[in-house]
Amino acid sequence: MTKNSKLVLALILAAMMIVSMIPAMAAQEQAALSISNPMDGHTYTAYQLFVGDLSGTTLSNVKWGSNAKIEAITFTPVGKSETKTITPAVGSLVDEEFLEYCESLTSNTKATADFFGDLVTGTGTVITATAQNVDTGYYVIKDAYAVASAAQTSTLSTYVCKVVGPTAIENKAGTTTHKKEVADVNDTSDTALDTSNLIGIDASKWSTSADHDFGDHVPFKLTTTIASDFAKYDSYYLAVNDTLKDGLILDQDSIKVYVDGVLATEGNEDGQYSLTKADKSFKVEFTKLNGNAKAAAGKDVVIVYTATLDSATAVIGNPGNWNESYAEFSNNPNDTQTGKGQTPKATAVVFTYKTVVNKVDEDETTPLKGAEFTLTKALQAGGTQTIAVIKYDKDGNATTKTADGTATSEGDATQFSFNGLDDGTYTLTETVTPAGYNTIAPVVFKVEATHTAEGTTLAIKNADGSAFSGTLTFTKISDEQGYSTDVVNKKGATLPSTGGVGTTIFYVAGSILVLAAAILLITKRRMGAND
Repeated sequence: MTKNSKLVLALILAAMMIVSMIPAMAAQEQAALSISNPMDGHTYTAYQLFVGDLSGTTLSNVKWGSNAKIEAITFTPVGKSETKTITPAVGSLVDEEFLEYCESLTSNTKATADFFGDLVTGTGTVITATAQNVDTGYYVIKDAYAVASAAQTSTLSTYVCKVVGPTAIENKAGTTTHKKEVADVNDTSDTALDTSNLIGIDASKWSTSADHDFGDHVPFKLTTTIASDFAKYDSYYLAVNDTLKDGLILDQDSIKVYVDGVLATEGNEDGQYSLTKADKSFKVEFTKLNGNAKAAAGKDVVIVYTATLDSATAVIGNPGNWNESYAEFSNNPNDTQTGKGQTPKATAVVFTYKTVVNKVDEDETTPLKGAEFTLTKALQAGGTQTIAVIKYDKDGNATTKTADGTATSEGDATQFSFNGLDDGTYTLTETVTPAGYNTIAPVVFKVEATHTAEGTTLAIKNADGSAFSGTLTFTKISDEQGYSTDVVNKKGATLPSTGGVGTTIFYVAGSILVLAAAILLITKRRMGAND
């Protein structure tokens, strides 16, 4: 080995010894961070506010983290009255009075979330339910919508946490829910609905579908459940929008609003609601629901009202008379002015049906005019309800007379349409019978309806619920509108005309007597001749 080589080796060994004597810089401690119960469609990002040296569960030498916003901060130190202004610098020590001030704040209020959220910037680190290691320190976790649809159904939250060991952030973002229901009742077997006390209608009567008669004041109920993070909002907005379609007309004076079962007040004060309404829609709006003493997380805001099933515009059978509603609500406690969500639209549908009676001759094909029919429904409270009828002639023209009397007369009716029926027990009675024909006996039948929001089906039964076995045959009309039946009249026995059978008997009897007298006379003459 040459002299120079020995010198180089000696220098290398000396350098290695010097390096080994220098204390290694301690690596930043890390700990696992995750979020429990993350909501679908949301992204949770952790922003590093402070870092520090960890000893047990204590952080010392706390410095500004990588996501600290370089911006002047003015605060009032704990125990002092004068404000103080500092300017963060990433990697520099945090002012001890500011750190004490941060420790004094309550982290479950909107004001605190706003404060810490304004201290951080940058991209941060996305966290999920699967834990991942981050440097020990203080973090601000911001909740954001990853997909647009999530903004309609859920709210946002901001969290502040101290990471000195395995840490799982509990997701507390709330979800506001909304549903629409309609009350259903069988007039024949059930007690009539009390439309003067809609909030008192039994829960078992509410569903997403119902069937009703024309003219019924149909009860509806809208239920909006307040989100679990309601307390985080300084001002919580809630509005419910309702639209009636097809054959329903809003009973505008029937709308009532309840918060946790207590009747709310319409007005302009905090906690009161405003109401805008039209024939087919309305909107109930709370600009600050927080002002209502009964409002709280998980409580219900319930709106009840009635709408009249209109005979002129209602859809008979499928698809029914559809209605929809939805709620708008505050969904970002950090932005109560523009942060608004919207629930999916909720629907409820009202069905109504018809029964068509065709009057035919005994050949069962030829329309027969001159009849009248009455259809009545049995009521649970006793008595009956008479169903309105539309009459048509054999060509399908309505027989209602016009003012000048030129329309087809009602006496030409051969078809009778009873529209706007719901389930129940009915009696069809022939109240006028064409001359020369026999009147049919009253026919009792039961309409059974099975429906959901997707559609309805009907069945005709005997009054006891068994398969129909009456003298008529009911045929289902297309699209589940109802049933039709042909009523056949048979001609009666041949009746005598004036002077008919009564005088004929005398004629026949007289002829027999004359013939008998003649025979007797001839017999006597022959006997006399023989004498």
